[in-house]
Amino acid sequence: MKQLILFTLCLFVTQIYGQELETEVFDESNEQIQNIDSLESNKIKRVSLGIKLGIPNIAGVSLEGISPILGNRIAPFFDYSSFPVNTEETEIDLIYSEFGSNFYFGNQGNGVYFGIGFGALNTDIVFKDVTLKEDGNQGTGEGKNSYKVNTTNLKLGIKTGGKVYFRLELGYGIGSIPDTVKVKGTFTYEDSNGVTLTDSGTGTEEFPPIPGVTKGGVLVGNFGFGISF
Repeated sequence: MKQLILFTLCLFVTQIYGQELETEVFDESNEQIQNIDSLESNKIKRVSLGIKLGIPNIAGVSLEGISPILGNRIAPFFDYSSFPVNTEETEIDLIYSEFGSNFYFGNQGNGVYFGIGFGALNTDIVFKDVTLKEDGNQGTGEGKNSYKVNTTNLKLGIKTGGKVYFRLELGYGIGSIPDTVKVKGTFTYEDSNGVTLTDSGTGTEEFPPIPGVTKGGVLVGNFGFGISF
Protein backbone atom coordinates (compact mmCIF):
# COMPACT_ATOMS: atom_id res chain seq x y z
CA MET A 1 0.00 0.00 0.00
CA LYS A 2 2.84 2.40 0.90
CA GLN A 3 4.59 1.56 -2.37
CA LEU A 4 1.42 2.35 -4.31
CA ILE A 5 1.02 5.70 -2.54
CA LEU A 6 4.72 6.52 -3.12
CA PHE A 7 4.48 5.58 -6.79
CA THR A 8 1.35 7.73 -7.25
CA LEU A 9 2.99 10.69 -5.52
CA CYS A 10 6.13 10.42 -7.67
CA LEU A 11 4.01 10.24 -10.81
CA PHE A 12 2.02 13.33 -9.77
CA VAL A 13 5.18 15.35 -9.00
CA THR A 14 6.79 14.29 -12.29
CA GLN A 15 3.71 15.37 -14.26
CA ILE A 16 3.58 18.80 -12.56
CA TYR A 17 7.31 19.37 -13.16
CA GLY A 18 6.95 18.40 -16.80
CA GLN A 19 4.11 20.88 -17.29
CA GLU A 20 6.14 23.66 -15.65
CA LEU A 21 9.14 22.82 -17.86
CA GLU A 22 6.99 22.93 -21.00
CA THR A 23 5.52 26.24 -19.88
CA GLU A 24 9.01 27.71 -19.33
CA VAL A 25 10.21 26.50 -22.74
CA PHE A 26 7.08 27.89 -24.40
CA ASP A 27 7.46 31.23 -22.61
CA GLU A 28 11.14 31.49 -23.59
CA SER A 29 10.34 30.63 -27.23
CA ASN A 30 7.46 33.11 -27.29
CA GLU A 31 9.70 35.80 -25.77
CA GLN A 32 12.38 35.12 -28.40
CA ILE A 33 9.78 35.42 -31.17
CA GLN A 34 8.53 38.68 -29.68
CA ASN A 35 12.10 39.97 -29.44
CA ILE A 36 12.72 39.05 -33.09
CA ASP A 37 9.48 40.75 -34.14
CA SER A 38 10.45 43.79 -32.09
CA LEU A 39 13.86 43.96 -33.73
CA GLU A 40 12.30 43.62 -37.19
CA SER A 41 9.78 46.38 -36.47
CA ASN A 42 12.52 48.69 -35.15
CA LYS A 43 14.88 47.94 -38.05
CA ILE A 44 15.62 51.17 -39.91
CA LYS A 45 14.38 51.20 -43.50
CA ARG A 46 17.12 52.97 -45.43
CA VAL A 47 15.41 53.72 -48.76
CA SER A 48 12.06 55.43 -49.38
CA LEU A 49 10.55 55.64 -52.86
CA GLY A 50 7.26 57.38 -53.47
CA ILE A 51 5.19 60.19 -54.94
CA LYS A 52 4.84 63.84 -53.94
CA LEU A 53 1.74 65.91 -54.64
CA GLY A 54 1.53 69.66 -54.11
CA ILE A 55 3.59 72.76 -54.79
CA PRO A 56 5.94 73.09 -56.58
CA ASN A 57 6.04 69.38 -57.50
CA ILE A 58 2.38 69.16 -58.64
CA ALA A 59 2.89 65.40 -59.09
CA GLY A 60 6.29 63.71 -59.22
CA VAL A 61 8.58 60.99 -57.90
CA SER A 62 10.63 61.23 -54.73
CA LEU A 63 13.65 59.24 -53.53
CA GLU A 64 15.20 59.41 -50.05
CA GLY A 65 18.01 57.46 -48.41
CA ILE A 66 18.69 57.30 -44.66
CA SER A 67 22.42 57.44 -43.97
CA PRO A 68 24.04 56.29 -40.69
CA ILE A 69 25.60 59.74 -40.20
CA LEU A 70 24.82 61.34 -36.82
CA GLY A 71 22.85 58.31 -35.70
CA ASN A 72 20.62 57.88 -38.79
CA ARG A 73 19.61 61.54 -38.85
CA ILE A 74 20.96 62.63 -42.27
CA ALA A 75 18.81 61.68 -45.29
CA PRO A 76 19.75 62.85 -48.81
CA PHE A 77 16.80 63.13 -51.22
CA PHE A 78 15.96 63.81 -54.86
CA ASP A 79 12.61 64.92 -56.35
CA TYR A 80 11.59 65.12 -60.01
CA SER A 81 8.40 66.07 -61.84
CA SER A 82 7.28 67.27 -65.27
CA PHE A 83 3.91 68.88 -65.99
CA PRO A 84 2.14 71.50 -68.17
CA VAL A 85 0.37 74.66 -67.05
CA ASN A 86 -1.80 75.97 -69.89
CA THR A 87 -4.05 79.02 -70.10
CA GLU A 88 -5.72 80.95 -72.91
CA GLU A 89 -2.70 83.24 -73.21
CA THR A 90 0.20 80.83 -72.57
CA GLU A 91 1.33 77.24 -72.78
CA ILE A 92 3.96 76.34 -70.18
CA ASP A 93 5.91 73.09 -69.90
CA LEU A 94 7.56 72.81 -66.51
CA ILE A 95 10.28 70.49 -65.27
CA TYR A 96 11.00 70.65 -61.55
CA SER A 97 13.90 68.95 -59.82
CA GLU A 98 15.29 69.27 -56.32
CA PHE A 99 18.11 67.67 -54.36
CA GLY A 100 19.21 68.17 -50.79
CA SER A 101 19.07 66.55 -47.39
CA ASN A 102 16.58 66.07 -44.56
CA PHE A 103 17.77 66.24 -40.94
CA TYR A 104 15.66 64.04 -38.66
CA PHE A 105 15.30 64.93 -34.99
CA GLY A 106 14.91 61.23 -34.09
CA ASN A 107 17.27 58.34 -34.88
CA GLN A 108 14.86 55.99 -36.69
CA GLY A 109 14.65 57.69 -40.07
CA ASN A 110 11.12 58.97 -39.47
CA GLY A 111 9.24 61.57 -37.46
CA VAL A 112 9.84 65.33 -37.57
CA TYR A 113 12.63 66.66 -39.77
CA PHE A 114 14.10 69.87 -41.16
CA GLY A 115 15.01 69.92 -44.84
CA ILE A 116 17.20 72.06 -47.05
CA GLY A 117 17.17 71.61 -50.82
CA PHE A 118 18.19 73.27 -54.05
CA GLY A 119 15.35 73.45 -56.56
CA ALA A 120 15.39 74.15 -60.29
CA LEU A 121 12.20 75.07 -62.13
CA ASN A 122 12.78 74.92 -65.90
CA THR A 123 10.08 76.65 -67.95
CA ASP A 124 9.37 76.50 -71.68
CA ILE A 125 6.79 79.24 -72.26
CA VAL A 126 4.77 79.84 -75.42
CA PHE A 127 2.94 83.18 -75.60
CA LYS A 128 0.05 82.69 -78.03
CA ASP A 129 -0.74 86.32 -78.86
CA VAL A 130 2.00 88.87 -78.20
CA THR A 131 3.33 92.05 -79.74
CA LEU A 132 6.70 91.55 -81.47
CA LYS A 133 8.87 93.99 -83.39
CA GLU A 134 12.03 94.00 -85.49
CA ASP A 135 13.68 96.60 -87.77
CA GLY A 136 10.88 99.09 -87.19
CA ASN A 137 8.16 96.58 -88.04
CA GLN A 138 5.63 95.54 -85.40
CA GLY A 139 2.81 93.02 -85.26
CA THR A 140 1.13 90.26 -83.28
CA GLY A 141 2.30 86.67 -83.27
CA GLU A 142 3.52 83.72 -81.24
CA GLY A 143 6.57 84.08 -79.03
CA LYS A 144 8.65 81.65 -76.99
CA ASN A 145 11.01 81.83 -74.04
CA SER A 146 12.88 79.35 -71.86
CA TYR A 147 13.67 80.40 -68.30
CA LYS A 148 15.18 78.66 -65.29
CA VAL A 149 14.26 79.55 -61.71
CA ASN A 150 16.73 78.44 -59.02
CA THR A 151 15.68 78.38 -55.37
CA THR A 152 17.07 77.40 -51.98
CA ASN A 153 14.28 75.56 -50.20
CA LEU A 154 13.86 75.49 -46.43
CA LYS A 155 11.09 73.26 -45.08
CA LEU A 156 9.76 71.46 -42.05
CA GLY A 157 8.24 68.02 -42.45
CA ILE A 158 7.01 64.89 -40.76
CA LYS A 159 7.19 61.30 -42.02
CA THR A 160 5.58 58.14 -40.66
CA GLY A 161 7.45 54.87 -40.16
CA GLY A 162 6.70 51.39 -41.48
CA LYS A 163 6.84 49.82 -44.93
CA VAL A 164 4.19 52.23 -46.23
CA TYR A 165 4.97 55.82 -45.30
CA PHE A 166 3.24 59.19 -45.51
CA ARG A 167 4.88 62.60 -45.29
CA LEU A 168 3.87 66.25 -45.11
CA GLU A 169 6.15 69.21 -45.92
CA LEU A 170 5.72 72.96 -45.56
CA GLY A 171 8.27 75.62 -46.37
CA TYR A 172 9.53 78.27 -48.75
CA GLY A 173 12.03 78.43 -51.60
CA ILE A 174 14.13 81.59 -51.69
CA GLY A 175 14.88 82.77 -55.22
CA SER A 176 14.61 85.58 -57.73
CA ILE A 177 11.58 85.51 -60.02
CA PRO A 178 11.59 88.02 -62.91
CA ASP A 179 8.72 90.45 -63.51
CA THR A 180 9.15 90.28 -67.28
CA VAL A 181 10.79 88.00 -69.82
CA LYS A 182 12.11 88.58 -73.31
CA VAL A 183 10.23 86.75 -76.05
CA LYS A 184 11.37 85.57 -79.47
CA GLY A 185 9.01 84.46 -82.21
CA THR A 186 7.32 85.22 -85.50
CA PHE A 187 4.73 87.91 -86.21
CA THR A 188 2.66 89.22 -89.08
CA TYR A 189 2.35 92.84 -90.20
CA GLU A 190 1.32 94.93 -93.19
CA ASP A 191 3.91 96.90 -95.12
CA SER A 192 3.41 100.35 -96.67
CA ASN A 193 1.74 98.78 -99.69
CA GLY A 194 -0.79 96.88 -97.55
CA VAL A 195 0.87 93.49 -98.14
CA THR A 196 0.78 91.06 -95.21
CA LEU A 197 4.24 89.80 -94.34
CA THR A 198 5.75 87.43 -91.74
CA ASP A 199 8.95 88.21 -89.90
CA SER A 200 10.91 87.14 -86.82
CA GLY A 201 11.09 89.49 -83.88
CA THR A 202 11.42 90.04 -80.17
CA GLY A 203 9.23 91.46 -77.44
CA THR A 204 8.75 91.72 -73.69
CA GLU A 205 6.01 89.99 -71.69
CA GLU A 206 5.09 89.70 -68.04
CA PHE A 207 6.27 86.49 -66.40
CA PRO A 208 3.19 84.24 -66.49
CA PRO A 209 1.48 83.05 -63.30
CA ILE A 210 2.66 79.61 -62.11
CA PRO A 211 1.07 77.89 -59.07
CA GLY A 212 3.14 78.56 -55.95
CA VAL A 213 5.60 80.92 -57.67
CA THR A 214 5.80 84.45 -56.24
CA LYS A 215 8.17 87.36 -56.86
CA GLY A 216 10.31 86.44 -53.86
CA GLY A 217 10.46 82.70 -54.44
CA VAL A 218 8.42 79.51 -54.41
CA LEU A 219 5.95 78.20 -51.83
CA VAL A 220 6.55 74.62 -50.68
CA GLY A 221 3.59 72.49 -49.63
CA ASN A 222 3.75 68.78 -50.36
CA PHE A 223 1.96 65.59 -49.38
CA GLY A 224 3.81 62.38 -50.12
CA PHE A 225 3.42 58.64 -49.78
CA GLY A 226 5.26 55.50 -50.85
CA ILE A 227 7.18 52.46 -49.64
CA SER A 228 10.26 52.12 -47.45
CA PHE A 229 12.67 49.18 -47.43
